[in-house]
Amino acid sequence: MRFFLAIFLQIFWVAESLADTSSLTSLETLHQGRDWMAVGRLSYQNGQGFCTATLVAPDLILTASHCVYDLNTGELLDLGHLEFQAGWRNGRAEAYSAIAKSVTFPDYLVPNTPKMENVRNDVALLKLLHPIRKHSVQPFAIAALPNNQRSVAVVSYALGRINAPSIQSSCDISDQTEDILSLNCDVDFGASGAPVFYFSEQGAIIVAIVSAVVQTAQGRVVFGPLLEPSLSRLKNALSNESALQSD
Repeated sequence: MRFFLAIFLQIFWVAESLADTSSLTSLETLHQGRDWMAVGRLSYQNGQGFCTATLVAPDLILTASHCVYDLNTGELLDLGHLEFQAGWRNGRAEAYSAIAKSVTFPDYLVPNTPKMENVRNDVALLKLLHPIRKHSVQPFAIAALPNNQRSVAVVSYALGRINAPSIQSSCDISDQTEDILSLNCDVDFGASGAPVFYFSEQGAIIVAIVSAVVQTAQGRVVFGPLLEPSLSRLKNALSNESALQSD
């Protein structure tokens, strides 16, 4: 996996670029994006960089752990420079909030040389300074991926589509372990933390997030931690003061 480091997804430093979005549907208008307003950008330093994040409770968002660390120094980013922009499109968000606290796994290692075993720990919960209680921005539920489910959807912001989210409504699950999914989704820099959805009878439910991608001869393979086992472990971390990091 020597290519893993080169395209390991991290905060995307904004630059003009083109991306292949042939398998994606842009959610540029309010009508197209109304069901996905809880997905937004976790913006760093007024948009100099971002990841994708999702509202999962009025005061909590879900993203990848590496989105809140400086990958060069291994230090936690200044949370005062982060902002959640729910439903961001064309320069405006449906709701905004600064970040009050971040919670990551105690055994998450900020990767100088990313390894697969770190993917399962690449989950972070961020507490919002101002809870979002708008009818138009409803938090998504989290659940286990049903057995034998072979297709999921991803909603993300990324390189070449930084001003509106896009949805890939069907990407295949190529492999699954107890706590990591392997997918063929079309993602790029900035999609770190993007929610992976299963469409149930009750609507879209988050089952995983985007963590990393590896280039293979057949194309890109996306890896993401399954959230049911991850969140059970995060709840234990929440009870440990040493796991709670704040600005």
